[in-house]
Amino acid sequence: MCNFPALFRILVAVSVTLPFADAIAQTSPTPAQAPTSGAGSTSPDKKWEYVGGDDEPNLLKADTKEVVLDLGEQGPGSVLWAPDSKRFALNYARGKQSALYQLRDGHWVELESPDKEAYKRADTVLAAEAKRKGVPKKASVRTPTWSIEADEWVQATTLMMHVSLSKYFQWGEDHTEGVSGDFQVTLKFDDAGKWKIVKMRPMSEKEAEVKQ
Repeated sequence: MCNFPALFRILVAVSVTLPFADAIAQTSPTPAQAPTSGAGSTSPDKKWEYVGGDDEPNLLKADTKEVVLDLGEQGPGSVLWAPDSKRFALNYARGKQSALYQLRDGHWVELESPDKEAYKRADTVLAAEAKRKGVPKKASVRTPTWSIEADEWVQATTLMMHVSLSKYFQWGEDHTEGVSGDFQVTLKFDDAGKWKIVKMRPMSEKEAEVKQ
């Protein structure tokens, strides 16, 4: 004998579940719809392509494969494209260094590196930290550990970078002290490609670990 109450409950459950599943399928973004940070070998406008890996790195015209920029001096790395495809950052030396490039009159040119300015600002912060820890001015400094890496293009003219600096001091026979810090640096570009650091903030340990 058929159990009508049980059958009724099953039919109701199915009628509710199916429309709900359809709604999820319609609202969930597909992988193609997911936002990107500009990372990848091909520019957003599909006109330029970075090739590296074990081969000598170059920037090519995507359609003809013509070499338009020799990047062999930096060695293999990865590129981060600005949303308008007019600038890119090249992270190389295993993520320890970064170079900036801009498309100008149909040609790619290297921009001034932010290394010196970013290092100077990070070093000022660590110098204050060392002073708080009682490190004397006469203390010697071992070779600092330093890296700067492009992290994300917020928009076509704004680039976020991750700066890391560690210094180890020694004085007397047995006095040593180390200071270190990770910072998020924001670069703002003008039309000519000149940049300025508009913001620099310390990163938390958790943020820095994610970037490793």
